Amino acid sequence: MDLPQKESRADVAYSHLKRQILSAALPPDSVVDEKLIAQDLGVSRTPMRQATGRLATEGYVRVLPQRGTLVAPLSVADMEQVYLLRSLIEPVAASLAAQRATPGDIAHLETCEQEYLEAFEVVDQAPDHALHTRFHVAVAEIAAMPRLTRIVRELQEQTQWFLAVRLSQGRQVPSPHSHHPLIEAIRSANAQQARDLSRSTILASRSKILAGTVPDADLLLATSAALPFGDFTTL
Repeated sequence: MDLPQKESRADVAYSHLKRQILSAALPPDSVVDEKLIAQDLGVSRTPMRQATGRLATEGYVRVLPQRGTLVAPLSVADMEQVYLLRSLIEPVAASLAAQRATPGDIAHLETCEQEYLEAFEVVDQAPDHALHTRFHVAVAEIAAMPRLTRIVRELQEQTQWFLAVRLSQGRQVPSPHSHHPLIEAIRSANAQQARDLSRSTILASRSKILAGTVPDADLLLATSAALPFGDFTTL
């Protein structure tokens, strides 16, 4: 395959492997055949090792002596932590976005939302949860805090991975939901409403997927509800 000129071979290998993992094409605990993938991509083993090393740092693979590289396991307990962190962080991003969004930013959110919903209308095609990640990363980018955006992206990708694995197992995943109320809150510069909508949506999704599977996690989320988010209208 032709490699993009602006991407290193390690970047190409990393992006390819991560897409395979996030889509569950490489399931948790499966072996990553570095040699075969390197051949398919037309790269040497060195870029592949660099890619797997980066993915290991991010928690997506495990590099085991004498066993090779395996996709990391993914548990419900892991996702409970992800949803807890999302319920704390994404509402802050939405609140800041409501204060800082330009008309161009709103137009971009509407484009992301339209493409996300249209993808779920395609019959006999697995839903592309990457488009959901894209929308929420776009919200975080409007907040204009790169560290916040990076954290939101990481948490969204973890959620995307979990949903893809569940779907590959024939298990239930949440139906697509409209982000238009959130977009309207951001458009109207209503920071409180944007924050509340973000958090309520996250907790609703969490409840549909995880309710009853990790009993102690309900206490964690109940505790998070009492944590002070602060007033971001002055930032």
